[in-house]
Amino acid sequence: MNSEYFARMRASLTRGLRSLKLTLISLFLLAGSSVIGTILPQGLPLSEYERRLGPFGARIIGILQLSDMYHAWWFLGLLGLFALNLAACSLHRLPGVWRQVLHPDPAPGERWLQGRPCHCRWRDARAPEALLPEFSNIFTQRFGKVRHGEVRGVVWLFAQKQGWSRFGAYITHGAILVILLGGMMGSLGGFRGYVTIAEGQIADRFYLDDGRQSRPLGFGVRCDRFAIERYENSDRPREYRSLLTILENGRAVPGLTQVPVRVNHPLRYRGLNFYQSGYGLDGYLLHLSVSPRAGGGRFEIDVPSGQKVGLPDGTSVTIAGYVTDFDGQGPAAGLDLHYPDGGHGRAMAFQSEHLRAGDGDVPYDFRILSVAQRWYTGLQVNRDPGVMLVWVGCLLLVAGTLAAFYFSHQRWWLQLRQDQNGTLVVFSAQSHRHTESFARRFDALCRELQSGSSPERS
Repeated sequence: MNSEYFARMRASLTRGLRSLKLTLISLFLLAGSSVIGTILPQGLPLSEYERRLGPFGARIIGILQLSDMYHAWWFLGLLGLFALNLAACSLHRLPGVWRQVLHPDPAPGERWLQGRPCHCRWRDARAPEALLPEFSNIFTQRFGKVRHGEVRGVVWLFAQKQGWSRFGAYITHGAILVILLGGMMGSLGGFRGYVTIAEGQIADRFYLDDGRQSRPLGFGVRCDRFAIERYENSDRPREYRSLLTILENGRAVPGLTQVPVRVNHPLRYRGLNFYQSGYGLDGYLLHLSVSPRAGGGRFEIDVPSGQKVGLPDGTSVTIAGYVTDFDGQGPAAGLDLHYPDGGHGRAMAFQSEHLRAGDGDVPYDFRILSVAQRWYTGLQVNRDPGVMLVWVGCLLLVAGTLAAFYFSHQRWWLQLRQDQNGTLVVFSAQSHRHTESFARRFDALCRELQSGSSPERS
């Protein structure tokens, strides 16, 4: 009794898993939850949701994990349920299609043949042995591989074309499952983060999207240069790109030096992808003329924002402040000087020659020769272990869709039965798709096979 009960339960569960109703319900729930995930901002702290939606709304978001919906247990469960439903439907119907394509019945009964969508019959005065070579030649020219034989006094011919197209739907189903598997692998085993690197600087860590956790890269990434191209007569950026170099143990990796990274053109290394995501102004690079007041030759130096630059006597110079226009006289910068004996001083550097740079205690006169902006690049860093599966699934999806919708499985049966009035010829055919054009082809072939005899159509 228990075995019968469990058998009925198993059969009921199997029928439920492969039901169309379950397919529609799971698709509806996935679509609805995706809309929620699109409307509701993802990745915010619960305090922000509480500020926007109140305590009750924030509590619901916390319970249902709506702040990270695509990693929530219930969303992954919906994907799993849809995958089970799709697999169950495919496995239920695949054996029958497999038999039709790989193990077809080449000599079915006449009543079954008369039930095919395309069917005709006629009599010929010649014997089956005389008709068989002619019909075999026509079948071979039209279909290539032809099977023939004799069963219970009936001579038969059978041919089929594009049988593989019947598996297009199952390839499509399998492709969807592969894409879902790749997406789940990326969701569970991957991550996404962000790193900013100023020109000339090196980064060896990045921050995850939540902004609270950092992870080591395991190598260094140096931003050699950042460039912006703008539209003509406009400040709007047309394109921005970074030149990146990968460093292992402080040395550049051959083939990965000054690699251009643009939007949608990432750099990939050791399973990590670096996408151009943003940029910003990191400071200025001042090209200064330095003239010692005690005498000596004038020389020039470059001083980047936030960095110390040494002078020949051991004095170091840093930028304390910068303005693009000082009293209508052009750019100006405040400089901090640190002397070798531990003392320090302040100086000003102007671009205008009408303004004096520095006071009496400073041993140098500084003049701004040129100013260049220094940028930092913002890079999105991610790892997606399922991306190759997704690509394979997409290729299979295209192949399966083409096979399922643009090709058709065509089967052709011809039977010759001898009686006292000659030979009864029964010709039937079936196509699982594009039936109208197939019917026209069948009529043309039927007329060719009849070869001028008087047919009896049915």
